[in-house]
Amino acid sequence: MNVLSALPARLRGPALLSLLDQGAVSGFGFLAGIAAARLIDMEGFGRFALVLIVAGFAQGLHNALVTAPLMTLAGTVRDPVRYAAAVGAGALVLAAGLAFGVAGALALYFSARGEAVPVDLVTAAGALTLAQNLQLTTRRLLFAYDGGDKALAMDLARAALFPLAVALLWAAGLRLDATRLVELLALTAFLTTLPAFLARAADPGRRRLAAAALRHWQMARWLLPVVLVTFGQEQLVWILAGGVLGDEALGGLRASQYLVGLVLLMLAATENVVPTGAGRAYDTGGEAALRAYLLRVTRRLGVPVGLLLALVALPGELWLRLVFGEAYAPYAPSLRWLALGVVFIFLRDMAAQIFRARRRTDVIFRAFAVSFAVSLVLIQPLLTRYGATGAAAVVALAHGASLLALLAALGRAPATRAEAPRC
Repeated sequence: MNVLSALPARLRGPALLSLLDQGAVSGFGFLAGIAAARLIDMEGFGRFALVLIVAGFAQGLHNALVTAPLMTLAGTVRDPVRYAAAVGAGALVLAAGLAFGVAGALALYFSARGEAVPVDLVTAAGALTLAQNLQLTTRRLLFAYDGGDKALAMDLARAALFPLAVALLWAAGLRLDATRLVELLALTAFLTTLPAFLARAADPGRRRLAAAALRHWQMARWLLPVVLVTFGQEQLVWILAGGVLGDEALGGLRASQYLVGLVLLMLAATENVVPTGAGRAYDTGGEAALRAYLLRVTRRLGVPVGLLLALVALPGELWLRLVFGEAYAPYAPSLRWLALGVVFIFLRDMAAQIFRARRRTDVIFRAFAVSFAVSLVLIQPLLTRYGATGAAAVVALAHGASLLALLAALGRAPATRAEAPRC
């Protein structure tokens, strides 16, 4: 009874808005994925999933360079307005570059498979990359500076606009395929993000822009290679699985990811609050306050994360059949491996917050480098022998390896404060 009565006090203010917003974002992604699986065939869903995987990698790069440093540093800057403007300007340039990169990478992928490059699909993928990276930056800026309610409104608007657009096209008798769905994702992201993004546009000044870039790079110089090795530990596995096993297998693996994504939304929601809280705890109370803060967060989230994973993974065949269709039920073993991987992700993220607060992101990189090596060693034998289940096992075991590496680093690394220039 005491635990239940304490929940309203814990879930209020920024934390509640963050959870609601991440529920809107991840819930939208989950339902959009189900709609895609139901509206197009399994091969088309595999192509749709491929676009989201490559665009997701680009978003990881954007997060490492822009939004992850933002959420740790936002509470320490002296001029929030100019800092926010500098972050927005840098995000726009980076997002545009990543959009071209995604389009080019997909074109090379289809060429390597001996297929004609689907120009409309790769163009839509580039547009989606640009739109979603701007949306991510806008969301983080709003949460960093007490605009969580506006971020929630923005993401709810997109969640409502996309199914409306799909329904209108379906009612008009227009053919729905992977390309059309990616185009709608990009369009709805642009329409709902640009008003909030442009409202914060201002000239940050060259000095402010340079100072913000320097502070971000001090964190990103290790977070960026983390993204690169993470690509090798997870997204590369999915791409290789699709190349070896076919687009249908990639669709089945993606469906399994969508189901564990129900739990990952809780973890993603912490990114709006926990890094900032951990940074402030460390700045004000040192190592003891930081560990106490993260221990409270881990205890509060651990039980619901475990229960939800058990609920999703144990009757995996049932959920895949009900949500996606009979053709997806054989991928239940992959779903269970991915659920185990989420346990590792949760614990690893909590440990990583310690090193982010210490400004020791190099330690995080080394932990992920270990997981990358594990993926490289396991991918060929497990994928060849066990197919899609082997691919999911590689991903889960790689996450476990990075967790163990971070825990080992915690046991031997001294806590030191790293100073960064203020902007």
